[in-house]
Amino acid sequence: MIIQKWKQCGTRAQGKDHINAGVVCQDNVAALSRGGVHAIALSDGGGSRKYSEVGSACSTAAACRLLVEKFDEYYDRLDEIDAAEEGKAAKLLLSLRLEILDVILGALRAEVTAEKTLRDFGCTLQFAAVKDGRYLVGHVGDGVIAGLYQRGLARRVQVLSHPENGGAPNVTFFVTDHDAKDHLRLSHGECRQLEGILMMSDGPEEVLYSVEGMHANTQKLFDNFRGVGQAEYEKALSAFLTKSVAKHSYDDLSLNLLYLETADSTGLSPAYLEELLAGLSSRSQVTRVSSYAYFVDPTLPARGADDLSFLRS
Repeated sequence: MIIQKWKQCGTRAQGKDHINAGVVCQDNVAALSRGGVHAIALSDGGGSRKYSEVGSACSTAAACRLLVEKFDEYYDRLDEIDAAEEGKAAKLLLSLRLEILDVILGALRAEVTAEKTLRDFGCTLQFAAVKDGRYLVGHVGDGVIAGLYQRGLARRVQVLSHPENGGAPNVTFFVTDHDAKDHLRLSHGECRQLEGILMMSDGPEEVLYSVEGMHANTQKLFDNFRGVGQAEYEKALSAFLTKSVAKHSYDDLSLNLLYLETADSTGLSPAYLEELLAGLSSRSQVTRVSSYAYFVDPTLPARGADDLSFLRS
């Protein structure tokens, strides 16, 4: 029996410069799955902003909440934008960008005090979600979003969203900038051959990305997640950042990824199989994709209680 399931893993690590200066890690990652939507986000707090770690934490959490609530609406609006004539499309896109940023900034404004201004929360933002074979991606600033594609027997990692650095090193754009609406890049499409989404801050970007594309070893970040539980893989990702990437970057480091596990249940450890099937109680949470494969999603509503023991055969 083949089981398919979206799973997530993310981690962050304090950079050498911040360790030496006694500054907290300003990167943050977040994830949220609900109602068939699986969302992830990553943010790099600006080193020049006093409370950017607060900004990155609030922005990622707000982005994930927004995606699970509005995925279908935003996907349909992006379809409408693609189909519209140029002038109308520009207006529709601006409206959507402003709406998304208003939600993110609303979460940040809730943290403003006499000592903390909105500007103090300056940070980049990456977000992505999948649902029903569709994906949606958004990006402000630097860092990279990449996708894992399966084409026949070949698998390849390709850039979904490049970093935007403002034409100079160590210069980027933040969600708190007055012109953030001009730098929020949105894309969407059908997953089809897309089997994973990877986000990284500009720390790992220095090692895994170039203008020509992703480093060949980037695929291993997906491959090594196959057949491995989230807690175990989070430790592996953390070790990768602190023991490998940190040799080449002094910046804070963060990664966040979504991955469509496709596994033969007969070859899995009992513990990992139970992790894959955790939260399932109804046939409404199971979709047959072929005569021998099922997609499972415990975030979907359970309609009744069913015998799902066939998934373990």
